[in-house]
Amino acid sequence: MGNQFHWQVDENDNEPAIGDEEKRRHGRNRRFWFVIFFILAFILIGAWGAVRWQLHRAQESLRQQVQAALELEQTAVYNGDGDLFFSLQGPDPAWWAAQLHPHNLARTRASRQVTNVEAVGEMFWANITWTADESGQGYQQVAFFQPVNGRLLHTATDPAYWGRNFRLETAWGRLDYMEVDTPWVEEIAAFVAAVIAETCPAGCLPDALPLTLAVTPDGSDTAVPHRLHIPSPRLLALDAAGQPAAPFWDELRHRLQLYLTPTTIRFAVPPEIAQMADYEAAAQAFMAAHPHITVEIMPLADPTSADLLAYDGAAFPLTEALLASGQILDLTDYARSDPDFAPADFYEQIWQGGEWHGRTWFLPYAAEMPVLFYDKAAYLAAQYPEPSLRWTWTELLQDMIITARPYVADRPSWGFVDPGNDALFSFAYSWENDCHEPAVIRCEQPLTETAVIAAFVWYAGLAGEPGQMPDLTEIPARERENLLINWQSARRRTVIWVDSPRRYEFQRLLAPLGVTLFPGSNQFDGVTPLHISGHFISQQAENPRAVWEWLRFLSFWPPRARFRLIPARPSVAESSRFWQTLPRELGNPMRIAFPFARPIKLAEQRFFTEEQVTAVLSGAATPEQAAQLIPALEWFGVSR
Repeated sequence: MGNQFHWQVDENDNEPAIGDEEKRRHGRNRRFWFVIFFILAFILIGAWGAVRWQLHRAQESLRQQVQAALELEQTAVYNGDGDLFFSLQGPDPAWWAAQLHPHNLARTRASRQVTNVEAVGEMFWANITWTADESGQGYQQVAFFQPVNGRLLHTATDPAYWGRNFRLETAWGRLDYMEVDTPWVEEIAAFVAAVIAETCPAGCLPDALPLTLAVTPDGSDTAVPHRLHIPSPRLLALDAAGQPAAPFWDELRHRLQLYLTPTTIRFAVPPEIAQMADYEAAAQAFMAAHPHITVEIMPLADPTSADLLAYDGAAFPLTEALLASGQILDLTDYARSDPDFAPADFYEQIWQGGEWHGRTWFLPYAAEMPVLFYDKAAYLAAQYPEPSLRWTWTELLQDMIITARPYVADRPSWGFVDPGNDALFSFAYSWENDCHEPAVIRCEQPLTETAVIAAFVWYAGLAGEPGQMPDLTEIPARERENLLINWQSARRRTVIWVDSPRRYEFQRLLAPLGVTLFPGSNQFDGVTPLHISGHFISQQAENPRAVWEWLRFLSFWPPRARFRLIPARPSVAESSRFWQTLPRELGNPMRIAFPFARPIKLAEQRFFTEEQVTAVLSGAATPEQAAQLIPALEWFGVSR
């Protein structure tokens, strides 16, 4: 058969076998769906990548926005630009005030970096890192921002971030905390126990425990007995691993030790003997009731701002410049939380004298209420009726012109003299008053630029005019308080003048004396400016909680009677019989004027300055220009 190949051909070979077409159709379908799957997968992967890229781009945009806001804050603090800095902050007065704390200012001055931002509802939650200058150690914290009208505002907190409130019962007391801080609760509780064990053998206060420690979602403080606050470590400092860092533990230890041990307060007061006697007596009574707190009364004459801040607290007048520098402690949390304080037991108009930007910065103690004295003999000689207790500024002008005649060059007489700026404030407070309440303090009008200009116009039209008002701008401010005494000795005569109630008896020895109120209008009584005295706590205070207890005690201590200072509390005025012991001729006008009196607020102290009055009277500035010559504040301790 050799190599022959017998090829057998079936007659059905040209026809496809059964099922082959279906197999080819399935194969085509598989290839089709594979291509479709590949295309869909490509689209999905591309879409996922695009979404991821968009999210990253949006995330980076948010991060850059927050970073820009932080850098703008830093620039504002370095430049002392308070207007810019606070335009970047949320409207909460507590948050606004907290930014003036030296620790917060130091952090703002640091080069902060935003590492992550998460948009949650209408808020941004940001993670921020910075490096401490003194140690070079890096820390991080959470911060909150809110977009408002195209601006990004740095805000205090977002309740949604913190979760629910919880409480842990411990051997030393209670630990209150927020849900987000749960991972560190046991560690914090153990740390507190360790500090108590270390501190108490050295002499803990006998009634210090049990203690409630609250880890708070903000920087609030408290005066509630047996309770301490500490901001969450997420606000104070976390380390690179996201755990509570050294600044948190150091601050917690510091607060616990101050709470557990006796303390000493160094309190600065003016060196006047009568005032020293009052404060020394008050300190002795306070220490008898608070044996764990020692109060050292430190006399301090003509202190600078730096001098005052070397003490825990002081009894000197507080200025807006001190507040803007960030060296004064905000007392609002103490005043609102202390169950033994009772802010309602203050005269409303005196309490308002300690407020600034919606917060309480010094605790009012008393108010000096200037009055108008007048020479009855001058009115009698002019055969002119004495002023009523409800007269007008127009009537004051008529009285000063009529009763000061004749004006003799070598022995001049003046119709009206104000050694200070009380008349300017009173005129401005009364200007175009449209108050519809029975007492001005209950519908207080802001001190507007229009009212300030009107007061300058009124003053410039009278000062230096023969027989009306003298121009006192060339007399040093320190000499003006005794101006009227010196003039009386030189046989010069003043018909109506502004003075302190404490000089009533002395003025009566010089001439027949009458007492009246600051003028008003045909529609409203006059407004008497109140000079508020009080006490403040320095940011450098070692134990501010103890200083607060001292200030609270002082608020119940009556001023020395001969100073005729109105106690800040009605209860103290009643117990000391302040109003009842005033001479009748002095007491009646003061009682009538007081409901309409108004404090010269801290923010108003820069009006009617010596520079402004001098500029107007010398012609160097118009009243409109002088109203703009308000001394600039040195925010954050920076001179601009």
